[in-house]
Order: sequence, then C-alpha cells, then structure tokens
Amino acid sequence: MGPFRRPALLFATLAVLSQPWTALPASAQSSVPAEPWFGLPLPPGFLPHAAPVIIGPRVIPATVPAGEGGSPELEAAQIFEDLGAIVDFSRDSRLRREVGDGQLWGRITGFPSSARTIEWATQKFREAEIERVELQSFQQSGNASLWLPLLWEVRLLGDPAFGPGSADVVLESAMPLSPSEIPGGTLTASLIYVGNATPAELEGVDVSGKVVLQTVIPQGHMVFERGPTVSRAQDLMDRGAVAVLNAVHLPGNERSRDFSNCGGPCFNLGGRDGFFLEKLLSEATEAGVADRVRVSLTLRAQAFSGLEAVNGIAVIPGSASEEAIVLNAHADAWFDGAGDNGDGLAVLVALARHFAAPENRLERTLVFVASAGHHTPGLNGPGNFIAMNPDLARNAVLVINIEHVAQRNISPARSVFPDGYREYIAGSGEAPIVAGVTNRSPFIEEVLQEGVARYGVNLVSEGSAMSSGETGGYGPLGVARVTVMQAPPLYHTSGEVLDVVSAPGLERAARFFAYFLKEMSGAPAELINP
Repeated sequence: MGPFRRPALLFATLAVLSQPWTALPASAQSSVPAEPWFGLPLPPGFLPHAAPVIIGPRVIPATVPAGEGGSPELEAAQIFEDLGAIVDFSRDSRLRREVGDGQLWGRITGFPSSARTIEWATQKFREAEIERVELQSFQQSGNASLWLPLLWEVRLLGDPAFGPGSADVVLESAMPLSPSEIPGGTLTASLIYVGNATPAELEGVDVSGKVVLQTVIPQGHMVFERGPTVSRAQDLMDRGAVAVLNAVHLPGNERSRDFSNCGGPCFNLGGRDGFFLEKLLSEATEAGVADRVRVSLTLRAQAFSGLEAVNGIAVIPGSASEEAIVLNAHADAWFDGAGDNGDGLAVLVALARHFAAPENRLERTLVFVASAGHHTPGLNGPGNFIAMNPDLARNAVLVINIEHVAQRNISPARSVFPDGYREYIAGSGEAPIVAGVTNRSPFIEEVLQEGVARYGVNLVSEGSAMSSGETGGYGPLGVARVTVMQAPPLYHTSGEVLDVVSAPGLERAARFFAYFLKEMSGAPAELINP
C-alpha cells in the first residue's frame, strides 16, 4: 500500500449455503403465478444526481426590505451559481472514482474532493479582496480511521416459485453502513421480514441464520432514527441474524448514508427497493413459498487512516474592535451534498463578499471558516481551527454555524407509481429550520425573531439550545454559539441534488444572516453572553 497507514482491505466472502433448488411441493404448484415476481412491477434502477421528488416552478420569492436593495452578492442567482460549482466537486469525485468504483461519492474530508472545494472557497475570499486568507492543513489524529465501502451489491435471487422468468434483481439503491464487514466475501441466505422489529412483531419469529428486513419510517430528519434503528438492528444480530436490511421509507429510490454500528453487515435500501421487497415477501407468504426468498450480499470496504485535510480561513478586521464573530460552514458532504452543506457554504461565501466591501465593514472582526467538516473521524474542522488560530479563538465573542439552510420542503403527492409507491412533491418554500442558541441569550433570540419577520426565513416556532453538527467543535471557546440548521428527510442521501435547493431560499438566508451579523456586531458583549 506504500508509505500510508491503511488497514488491510476488508473484502471477504461469507457463504451461508442455501438449500438447493428443488421442485415445488404439490401444495404450492397450483399457486405459481403466471408472471415473474408475482406480477409485481420491478423497482427502478438507481439514478445518480436525480431528484427523487417532483420539482415544480412555484417558489416564494425572497423578501428585500426597503433600503436593502443592491448587493448583488446576496441575490439568488449569484449564490445558486456558486452552489452549482460546489456540487460539481462532488460529481467530479464520482467521475474520478475517488472512492472504489464510484458507488459512493461526495466531498469527503481527507480526499481530493474536499480539498478542492475548500481551495475554491479560499479563492473566492481572495477575489473579494480580503487580505488575510489562509489554507491551513492538519493531519488525522491518533488512531482514527474512516470506513468507506468500495464495492457492493444486494441481489434478490430469482426462483420459478415466484413466477416463470423471475430472474435475479439487483437492488441498486442499497448502501452499506459503517463498519460492516462480510468475512469471506459474499453472504447468501434466506430473507425474512419483521416490520418495525418491535418485541411484539418478533415474538415467536426465528431470525437465526437469516438476512432480516426491517422498516424504517423517518419522522423528519434521518438523525432522529439513528438510535431506534441501530438498536433494533443490534437486537436482530443478537438473535442470530446474519445481516440486516433497512427499508428506509424515503422518496424515490435513493441511497442513504445514515446509521452505523448495527452489530454486523447492514445495508440501507431506498424507498422503492424496500417497498418492493415488503410486497414480495407478503406475496410469497400468501403463496406458501416465503422460505424460498433469498438474497446475496457482497461487500468490499476499507478503513482509511493517515489522511490530511484543510480549512479555509478569511479574516475581515473590525472597524472598531478586535473582538471576533466566527462564521462557519462545513464543506464536506456525502453524494451531491447540495443541501448538506453546499447551500451553507455558498451562503458563507456570499457573506464574505458582502462584508469585504468597505461600505459594509462591521465594528467587530469577522472570521469566515470554510471547515473541512466533521464526517471523517480525526479530522474535525472546528477543533483544528481553534488549535491553529489561538489569537482569533481568544477574541471570539460569538460563533455562527450555517448548516443546511435552503432545501425545499417536500410532502407526499396525490400521484402514485405503478407499484403503489406514493410520490413526493417539493413545496414552494423551504423546509423548517431550527435555530439553536447555546446560552439562550434573550437578545439573540429577539434578533432571530426579527429576522423571521423581515426576511421570511422558515425558523421553527420554538427556541432551542441545540448545538448539532459543526457547533460542538467550538465548545471550548466558551461563548454563545448559534446553529441554523434544517432537518429535511433528504439529508445524507443521494437525493440532495441541486434541484431540491430553493434559489430564493439561498437569498433569504444570506440577507437574514447579513442583518443578524450587523445586529450582533454593534451589540454590547454582555447582551450576547449574559
């Protein structure tokens, strides 16, 4: 492998021998369907870079209060153009086969795609004539490593019991979850469905030696399902399952990266693939041939260590104070990452352009951090920013984390696919945004509310001390940290493409943050940190 510290390839073939194909029992012969797969429509293949929802032209335009016109750097067209450039770095990583055979792509910290994105951001800072702009490199810490799948397949095996011509079906939306390993290479076993895998549903069910399909129905953000989904998968493994498939009820047939540490081989399936399997197992059970439903899983993966990453830093000195407001947006992403966090990074660049203009300079110093991110263990952007910039860290009075701010809201549509799976449609506005204020400063909360009224940003109605995502890395500063973050269902999926981001929403967010920064810059420190 050369001088880099990379663990051996985790490629193995685990063979759970299945029973040989035999003639159907007499009781089942009369129920053999006339069409393949019980006449069920096959799920669609996987389409990279494709929106999984219906995208219509109706959008809510951005509100520009009187006296705040001009500033083309804050307008939708410019920010959306930058977002397209950011997404292109992700798409290019797939074309370059940066990870394995290109089944997984993105702006992955420690790989060229992430570095190129941050280099692009720092170039935009320089073009805005910001004097202090730096690329700061750092190494992966300790024994940390990043598990990535390189090549995989989930194959439903054909059987004449399901109808003549029932050939193998590859479930192309399948996504292996960290740190799955299949000792030996390919695992072949019977498939069993356990619904939501509750104790009541598992009562009397023997999952030993089987691949188990469980249903996951996200209630908004996928992050909310991590605990229950992983806990159920671990329980299934403890009961003897050899692998778990999560049928994630999301729009379309996308790959979803969320969940980890299932206790054994674990894959997510897109909405259409999972729906097909659920219906197939119901049909097979009615026909008395459920025991003939089998799947073959293949996985090759690698754990990467010894990686290097960069942060991009730009500093605009304050007109009256060395006290600093730090604005952060992470650059790393899974898949296209238009929403997480391409939109946040594009807004960060727009704000840097805006406040670099002499007429827009603020009293306090502004520090813009295009962060390497937080998806790669041992390469935390905020933590390394603090360690490498003690002068800026010492003067910080406020941190603002811009993370997923302009993805369009989606909801079920009236129309359905031929197999009965319901389509989703994008709304005319953005998904709800949570605004977390770690110290619950009344002054900050008041300004956030004013911003909602002035610009129409879709902040949820209740205040919060939430500090998810990048915000945690800034904890050692001991100052107020504000996180503005959407929780849309397309998060960490291949469906987070450019089309699902609202161009007016980008402008709404940029104008809102510009106003928020002006208010924070002129406020006494004791109001920000009471």
